[in-house]
Amino acid sequence: MKKMKSIVFLYAGFVFNHAFDILFSEKSAFEKVLAWSLGIRDCSKIIIACNPETELAVKKILEKVPCDKTVIVTLPKWNTTSLLKEMALRADAEHADFAVYASADRPFLDSELTNEVIDCHVKYLAEYTFADGYPAGFSPEVISSGTLNIMYSLSTGKSIEAGNSPVSNDSLFNVLKGDVNAFEIETVIAPKDYRMLRLDLSCSSKANTMACKKLYEEAIDKGISFSAQSLSDLASEAASVQHTVPAFYNIQIAENCTSEAIYNPYIQVFAEKNGRKPLADENESPKNMSLEKFRCIVNDMSDFSESAVVDLSGFSDPLTHSEFPEFVKTVLEKKGLSVLIETDGSLVSLVLAKKIAEMSREAGSRSNGNPPVMWIVNVDSCSEQKYFEIHKKQGLKSAQEAVKILENFFPGCVYPQLLRMHKNEDELESFYRFYHDKESPSKGNLIIQKYDHYCGFLSDEKPADLSPIKRCPCWHLKRDMFILPDGSVPLCREYILDNIIGNVFVDGIENIWKKNVSLVNEHIHSNYSEKCGSCDEYYTFNF
Repeated sequence: MKKMKSIVFLYAGFVFNHAFDILFSEKSAFEKVLAWSLGIRDCSKIIIACNPETELAVKKILEKVPCDKTVIVTLPKWNTTSLLKEMALRADAEHADFAVYASADRPFLDSELTNEVIDCHVKYLAEYTFADGYPAGFSPEVISSGTLNIMYSLSTGKSIEAGNSPVSNDSLFNVLKGDVNAFEIETVIAPKDYRMLRLDLSCSSKANTMACKKLYEEAIDKGISFSAQSLSDLASEAASVQHTVPAFYNIQIAENCTSEAIYNPYIQVFAEKNGRKPLADENESPKNMSLEKFRCIVNDMSDFSESAVVDLSGFSDPLTHSEFPEFVKTVLEKKGLSVLIETDGSLVSLVLAKKIAEMSREAGSRSNGNPPVMWIVNVDSCSEQKYFEIHKKQGLKSAQEAVKILENFFPGCVYPQLLRMHKNEDELESFYRFYHDKESPSKGNLIIQKYDHYCGFLSDEKPADLSPIKRCPCWHLKRDMFILPDGSVPLCREYILDNIIGNVFVDGIENIWKKNVSLVNEHIHSNYSEKCGSCDEYYTFNF
């Protein structure tokens, strides 16, 4: 095989990261990445892309590992275009045939797999080569030098949206997608498909860092080799790796609903327990969550998860809460948290939308990669009659108008939703065609939501079975926490108001979260309780 010259490009321009934490036998993820890069054959230069916050940490480590190949490039802020520009310039300057690219927070980069990717790239004269089927974090991307120049041009033209985006795991491929058929792309396929694990084995967030640390400790304890396949197999069996910290908190701040939607079991269960329905026009003194107690939860969430999406809805409409804007503001005070608001739109107004939008702008970008505020509007139909059958009230026009109002203030962050069931299946195509259009009120955004029968509590109205052939462990047990207005936490949302495993105001989020790791382990080994066995929400995914 022809000897070819390469450069290694390591991205360390992240802002919120654990890449320099000492977690792996007195080494950091960055130190392990550096050791991996020094072993790449025929490499003339190792370029490390930093920002002012990471430059000092990188220099301190390089002092301990002196190497005349390393070069630091520092920019105040990186995006995909600036990354590609620098990679292209450096590859040209070194007369390199290709660049080997990886994020500098990946402690498990596999040298053997890396060589396999490089060999594949050279053998088949590829322009872009990557490994697929493994969890993210085991393999670099390999890009030919000429292709880097083309990709840079794409990122400022046809793929400008991808070019302007922050650097992420998918940054380079997102640029390629702008003209994907024009490139020779090769793939090294994993012997098994591990993608359903949805693991990102990097130190880019607390959740991912915990997964890396647990996987490292499990491998050491069991004497497992640090190959991509061995670690992937180990991760697929380890509840401690898959169950780290919540990524999604669904907090019901308001007791009242604005409609009696036939797919919402909360109204019936609440009425059976309290002798009245939790409806806004019937319950004038709701037992809502107080703002003071909510602030305690937000502090706890931020400390425990660092980054997450916080849904303020639960089973009710959060806009019924008299202090709703202050709840949004409280979440946005934490840079790692984003807000999700689910509503039927009946209480959305220009004044409210403008107020929340101002809070969103002041809060700035989030470290979790999501927008500060996102909205889901339960439209559910295309006709007033069908809407009435589903929600037991008039309101389709207000839902449609809410989408228009919100999109003006939150462009790209508003999703009209149709919860798919027998009753509205005949309107599914019309709903999709209307809102999928870029000229629609939502500018092409929409959600088709799966029907949930709550383990048989409601009649099964699913028009289609979307469940996978082989069952996987429940995503919601691994990633979500559901909190009721009084702070009670059901084992999962499917229990509605029952099977309470703790109260966040008394027990704290971390103590409650630890209680379901054993259940995750049972799911991994295909052992399901009667409730879990009758549930078909296990394969649905929030954030």
